[in-house]
Amino acid sequence: MGCPALVPWLRQIGVWIAAVAAFLGPWGVFVVAFADSALMPMPQGVDALLLAQAIASPEIAYLAAGLGILGSTMGSAVLYFIGRRAGQAFLAKRISESGVRRLSRLMGRWGAAVLIPVAMIPLPLPMKPVVLSAGVFQMPLASFCLAVAVARFVRYYGIVFFARRYGESALELLTANWYVALIACALFVALFVGVHRLSSRWLREAGKTSA
Repeated sequence: MGCPALVPWLRQIGVWIAAVAAFLGPWGVFVVAFADSALMPMPQGVDALLLAQAIASPEIAYLAAGLGILGSTMGSAVLYFIGRRAGQAFLAKRISESGVRRLSRLMGRWGAAVLIPVAMIPLPLPMKPVVLSAGVFQMPLASFCLAVAVARFVRYYGIVFFARRYGESALELLTANWYVALIACALFVALFVGVHRLSSRWLREAGKTSA
């Protein structure tokens, strides 16, 4: 089955998964987050499910958000290992040659911080090519998982917070205050890069001292 025929099939499976997940409570968020991050296209499926659960059952909303973070990180790791095993030729079939070079430069300069904007901001940003690229260019797995988890933490717990506090008007408020997500994203990218560079420098100096 070629790639053009595979995408609609995966989308249909994603629709079925989303329908089943609605009856699984907080574990439904885990299922949707894992499936969407791994292979099944379900844009904003986790966001919508979290918002609905936080309004209908606020007592389980934070648990659902935590399971969403776990599911998204695990699903992203699946795609990461697919990219790592398949290599650059696999990535080149999905994005342009210039796109591959651009991602290579970005990851070489910023490392796992490149993942934070696409994983944090609830807009249709192309996360899967970035995740595949992380595997193709052999980003350290620990840094990869940490970046995805941090970004999803801000996104999913932010949604739950707004839903618990503002109820059915939460979606309208989130849409109206999208710039808050951009500011938070910029701050977390800066923090992530700073901590990563300081820790790398400390490890290099420790290595020189022990040698």
